[in-house]
Amino acid sequence: TCVPSSGINAEYGDLKAEKKLKKKTKQSSKRRSRKVDYLDTEIASDKLVEDITCKGCRKKFSSGRVPKILHCLHAMCTECINVSFLFNEGKNKVKCASCGVLSAGRNAESFRTQSFVQILADIASCYEGQLSGKLKCIGCNNVAGLRCLTCNENYCQEHTDFHVRSRATSHHKVLSFKQILNAPLIISTIKREENCPSHPAKILEFFCFTCRLPVCTACALTQHKDCIYEELGTAINALKQKFENLKPAFNKKQYNLKKADAALDASQKNVEGEFGHSMAGLSDSMDKIMRTLRQKEASMNHSIEDHRKEGQGELRVHQSMLEEQIANIESGVDFVDTVFEFWSPLEVLSMENDILQRLTELATEGQAPGDDIKPKPYELPPDTEGNVVEAISCMYNSAVSDETPKKGEEEEEKDEKKD
Repeated sequence: TCVPSSGINAEYGDLKAEKKLKKKTKQSSKRRSRKVDYLDTEIASDKLVEDITCKGCRKKFSSGRVPKILHCLHAMCTECINVSFLFNEGKNKVKCASCGVLSAGRNAESFRTQSFVQILADIASCYEGQLSGKLKCIGCNNVAGLRCLTCNENYCQEHTDFHVRSRATSHHKVLSFKQILNAPLIISTIKREENCPSHPAKILEFFCFTCRLPVCTACALTQHKDCIYEELGTAINALKQKFENLKPAFNKKQYNLKKADAALDASQKNVEGEFGHSMAGLSDSMDKIMRTLRQKEASMNHSIEDHRKEGQGELRVHQSMLEEQIANIESGVDFVDTVFEFWSPLEVLSMENDILQRLTELATEGQAPGDDIKPKPYELPPDTEGNVVEAISCMYNSAVSDETPKKGEEEEEKDEKKD
């Protein structure tokens, strides 16, 4: 049967097109999977993961695990805080998973929310939703890949273009999730103003130190006219100055702790050298004695090893204490720096007492150990070699005295045979 050439060409063209489409789809899939892995690796820095992870349960912060600031300035999620309250029922205290300091409170809601970390964790969660295709745009069913930091909504590219062209929202800041996670400082550039609950049309511009509340102009002139209040910027500058006044104490304490840590490190090396010298001397001494005293050598080796472990264990304890104090100071200073850089004035001023109290505790608590923390080096017993030689002589004399009667008995047996 003859097949028309036009039919053959058409069938061949279809097969070729199908093969080309499969190859293109396969390449696109590979390219897409490589891109996802690359982006995941690019933004998943150790610091970012550490910042958005609760130290208690090692899970990421989320809407159900809101980060709360304890009195030690470390953050824990609401779930861990409530669980800690259950274990410490009646004490109304929660134990920090980072430093172990107890913070008093009624429940998780009695602690201030770490809003910067909460926003960062939400952005990371949205980025994961974008990669998996589950995060939808607020205006359609397309995958959202951008966030408006002003109105906190997620958009696809089409609705983003409309959002930024609109006259009412043209001043809004819209960025991709990846851009935000690669540069979290962008979040702090968004000016977040809050309105007065008593006068919704007024912006909170002052902070009442008497009532410890933010107030607007109307409240300051009416309800708080007899209170002590200041403009938010002035209050923030005053709080910054208090922190600057405490910084020299932090720096001095940190310097002393690092100096003591270096001294302990040098002591560790000296101890290792001294014990190595002792072991070498012991080995040289034991090489000069008989094989029968090898058991004594092993016993002394064990004694030296135990002493070395004891000495180094003592140094490790002191070194661990120093490292913990250093970590607490660095964590406190970094936290305060982050507060002034990323938090709103209202959030900073509401935490003033906790911040100053904790920083004062860190600047004064504990004393750095001195350079005299050195374990006593192991000392061999005096005149070890002489004692060993004397022991060998005693053993030799004892062996000789044991053999003398045997020789006498053999001579008597020979005389009896002769007779």
